Amino acid sequence: MSEIENHILEYTKLHPTFTTLELAAATPDSLLHSRATLEWHLSQLTKEGRLGRIGRGKYSVKALPLFIPDEPETDKDLADKLQHWYPDATFCIYKGTVFAPLQHHLSFNALTYIETQRELTETLFHRFQSEGRRVFHRPDKKVFYDYVDISQPGLMIKPLVSGSPLRVVDGVTLPMLEKLLVDIRCDADFDYMGGGEASRMLENAASLFTFNTTKLLRYAGRRHCRGEFENDLKQLGL
Repeated sequence: MSEIENHILEYTKLHPTFTTLELAAATPDSLLHSRATLEWHLSQLTKEGRLGRIGRGKYSVKALPLFIPDEPETDKDLADKLQHWYPDATFCIYKGTVFAPLQHHLSFNALTYIETQRELTETLFHRFQSEGRRVFHRPDKKVFYDYVDISQPGLMIKPLVSGSPLRVVDGVTLPMLEKLLVDIRCDADFDYMGGGEASRMLENAASLFTFNTTKLLRYAGRRHCRGEFENDLKQLGL
């Protein structure tokens, strides 16, 4: 560990919450070569989990929690049903309410999302449709805005992108925060959370939760938006 990073961690023992400006003022000139260098070291310590970013230019030694959907935001019965039908398939299941803690402009989303192998999505769509369920299959932006009312319960069936960051909790495969942050910028049915809202959601995520920027960028690369995230993370000091 570098001398300046040791200094930062020593500083946090007396200042568990601090701003970049406060730290810079307390850093000897012999260590403070530039503000950019100080921010880079803060970013490295954040990536290592030694610090948590709790706002723009504001840090804390208190560890931020992981983003794990609560039980009401998952559906174990549905997960068990799908696994019984297709035991060799992978299903990522979550409810639209999972986005609420991240949103700036809250949009109630009552849909349940099912992501699985591309070749299985259409089969699932017809199977649930035959049961009389309200179900949608990979809608494009026009179809989404014309026909999908997210305030009403229903199923949204989508292909699961290979390499998606996933976590298994109580037997249910759930999306990790890194996946959700990328998907809202890429999927047509998440367009209502795009633009400035997506940027604010990333900032909220950085303030509230711990996430792995390397994992996020790797997945963003698979979805062809890595550069966009690199710019936003740099603006956030991550």
